[in-house]
Amino acid sequence: MAEADPGDPALSLTTWALATFDVALFVLAALLPIHAAGALADLLSGLNTLLGVAVFCYLWALFVLAVRWVLSDAVLSDPLRSLVPRGVAAGSAAGVVFLLGVLLVAAGPGVVAGRIEPLSAFLIALIGGAVAAVVGSLVGLLLGAVDVALYKISSAALPDPPTRREDSASATPDRP
Repeated sequence: MAEADPGDPALSLTTWALATFDVALFVLAALLPIHAAGALADLLSGLNTLLGVAVFCYLWALFVLAVRWVLSDAVLSDPLRSLVPRGVAAGSAAGVVFLLGVLLVAAGPGVVAGRIEPLSAFLIALIGGAVAAVVGSLVGLLLGAVDVALYKISSAALPDPPTRREDSASATPDRP
């Protein structure tokens, strides 16, 4: 069996942790204003637990893929200006894919059954996709900046991990 590369972003704890933090922050930032406006009960009235978990998991998977893609060609210690284009592109793509997935599940059966006109669904997807791309770009930009800030804060607050040479040197007792 091949040994996994610890630097592979697909296997990185950093990727999983940042994506999980990002999706939780995104959902919280989206739901707090809706709750403050008093519309959360109406919005959630048609949402059952299974559907809510499915939507959250779908969104989380998109965040994992986006963070993985951003970190596949960069690291958080890079200057922010080098991470911005990838973060914006990943956010834009994730926004469009999220919207298209939701539209496919919500409107797809109506189009197939003939209750929704295909042209109407196409126009909604086209206009919504453009809006989702812009919103996703902004989310990617903001969360990318938050991720870099968190990385810098944690790097400053935590000691550097020991290298393998230091680990092996401290594991062997000194002999006279």
